[in-house]
Amino acid sequence: MPFVKGQSGNPGGRPKGASNKATAEARAVFMKLMNGQVEHIEAALEELRAESSEKYIGALSKMMPYFMPKQEHTEITLRGPHKAPSWFKDMPVNEVSEDLL
Repeated sequence: MPFVKGQSGNPGGRPKGASNKATAEARAVFMKLMNGQVEHIEAALEELRAESSEKYIGALSKMMPYFMPKQEHTEITLRGPHKAPSWFKDMPVNEVSEDLL
């Protein structure tokens, strides 16, 4: 039986976004290990801050990707001729920059 484009060979398979068992088990072990460790981590960071501000900032920057989404630069390019919005012509000239008209 040939495969049909866009149709899964296993329609009852794992749903989108579901993690696999190994990931779930690893996360559970890590969470068990980290339980009650927040105070110790804070104390270690404070010691690092007192020792060297550079090391402290380095440690924070290494942890940040796990707690903050990565910011990405996005460039937008408009295609086609530039045309001023129709409502620009209705505005008094002193409120609109001459290069926009």
